[in-house]
Amino acid sequence: MGNEVSLLQIQNLSLAFLKQGQKLQALRSVSFDVAAGEILAIVGESGSGKSVTGLSIMKLHSAKVELAGSISYKGHELTKFSDDTMRGFRGSQIAMIFQEPMTALNPVFTIGYQLKEVLKLHRSFSDREATRVGIELLTQTGIAEPELRMKNYPFQLSGGMRQRVLIAMALAGHPSLLIADEPTTALDVTIQAQILQLLRDLNERLQMAIMIITHDLGIVAKLAHRVAVMYAGEIVEQGKVNDILKNPRHPYTKALLASLPASQNLKHNQKLHAISGQPPLISDVISGCAFRPRCEEALEVCSKPIALRSDESAAREWRCIFPQL
Repeated sequence: MGNEVSLLQIQNLSLAFLKQGQKLQALRSVSFDVAAGEILAIVGESGSGKSVTGLSIMKLHSAKVELAGSISYKGHELTKFSDDTMRGFRGSQIAMIFQEPMTALNPVFTIGYQLKEVLKLHRSFSDREATRVGIELLTQTGIAEPELRMKNYPFQLSGGMRQRVLIAMALAGHPSLLIADEPTTALDVTIQAQILQLLRDLNERLQMAIMIITHDLGIVAKLAHRVAVMYAGEIVEQGKVNDILKNPRHPYTKALLASLPASQNLKHNQKLHAISGQPPLISDVISGCAFRPRCEEALEVCSKPIALRSDESAAREWRCIFPQL
């Protein structure tokens, strides 16, 4: 997917939450692209900045933030958009599926009411048109008896069906980019596989770009074309999925892969590899490589500031990846 035109370009994006006179650095010089029609996975531990990155693209973070860098979508600089302009972009250009399908829908309104509201907002449909297209969208996402489901309340649907409804709502505005934040959270393995297959089908059928946020490298391997690995608010490594999974370069990526259960190789009662220590807190001041305190390959040079690179091979000049530096 490397030669396609970039749909989304993130360059040197930094974000800090401002709280009680304290600056909490959530993102630090994040850079990546999403090409039209590709699936990019953002992977990392909880607290690594994955969801904050997605919310920043949608401009859904708190007003009390300090933001620097560029978020360009089809040549439009989103960081300069007013709230009103951004509201028009959300859904019609970029849509987002949030975590926790069990709680993302409003429990007091029917599925049909919530889906039709989105259609009326983004496509100015009449109620009759919205009903017809709403049924079509539920059908596209694999929901049986869509006419009946339009009359159901969220509590009457399973977790997998609710996730399909959220995907249908995200598709309502015909977006070119879908951001899926942990789309299989709280779903059983069988339903997870169905949702991933649905996302893959939508990507292929509609040529819709997808940015999937996950902590699960298994999902990355099954779904994505490229992957960006995040740690402590930074992207430490990115590239094609097969390249990263087969030949990881950064010690954090290597440690993540070593932590995966290889069931065919595990012996009875054999313990999984775990990364020692804890990731830094958002309030910590970080100098050099943030992974250094947990890294088995750390050198003295890793404590020194890391310069940004201009090429696509890495977001920064990690000494472990570029030993000549």
